[in-house]
Amino acid sequence: MGLLDKASDVGSKSTKKPVAKAVAKAVPVAKAVAKARPVAKAVAKARPAQEGVTAKAVKPKKVRATPEGLPGDFEIASPNARRIAGLTNFVVNLGPIFGFLFSVTILDAFTTIFAIIALAALTLNLIIVPIMSGRTLGNFVSRTKNITSAGNKPNFLHALFVNSTGILALLGIIFLMIFAGSIFSTKGSEQIWASVWSILGVTFIILYFVNSSMKKGSESNQGLYDSLFGAFLVKHVPAEGEVSTGFIGKLEGMASYGDRFTQRQEDKSAKKAAKLISDAESKEAALVSEKDEPSKDESESIEDKKEKKDKKKAK
Repeated sequence: MGLLDKASDVGSKSTKKPVAKAVAKAVPVAKAVAKARPVAKAVAKARPAQEGVTAKAVKPKKVRATPEGLPGDFEIASPNARRIAGLTNFVVNLGPIFGFLFSVTILDAFTTIFAIIALAALTLNLIIVPIMSGRTLGNFVSRTKNITSAGNKPNFLHALFVNSTGILALLGIIFLMIFAGSIFSTKGSEQIWASVWSILGVTFIILYFVNSSMKKGSESNQGLYDSLFGAFLVKHVPAEGEVSTGFIGKLEGMASYGDRFTQRQEDKSAKKAAKLISDAESKEAALVSEKDEPSKDESESIEDKKEKKDKKKAK
């Protein structure tokens, strides 16, 4: 029995060994699978990067929204149109006033005539024309107009305040020049009136700077009085069948001067852009030529070296 037990033990050991080897041989396969896992991780990491690239490429462009309160059928006036309107109103309103001051201080003559001309120009541009059409002479020349949030023309007082801001600032400076010194040199009622006129002059000057600062800080270039009346300066596009006749029709014809000025500005900007492009092209050509010159020198030096080597070989 002991011999039979030993023989069975030997047989069992011999059968168990190949199984262990087979299992041992199967282990490298698992290692290979474990090594393959980082590749899958790398692919998984690469996918978010690709998704990020596509997400960045598909970002929508920001659309500039119209100012709040402006009707959708209208467009804010361009900076060039604003300049034309401001320059025209400046010449019409302040030109005769400067002429009157010149006649008073230097000529000492024709003061009455210049005073009548200055008063007539101010009355026409600040009261009569705005009441008739809701626009000023500057608006006619620049093809612009002021409207409210409802699309209607604002009260004529809006044009009066907006276009008299510069005039009031000029009057404020004059008041300070005349009455500021009398505050400290006089007494009684004269001192009181000098203080009143000086304070009024300072107020006019402050209003001018407040109005200009509000225009700069507003997206639609609304000043102090534009905000108070809820008005916007927009492009004037005549409605279908709208025909202006008489005095207003003649004012509409003044827009040709503004169109000529705008065309000149566009031509100048186009010439500047063309000049910048030509300058950039010439600079690029100069850089390319500078890069090519060293290559020629290098080729010549290589040829010289070859000639020297050939001479040495010949010797």
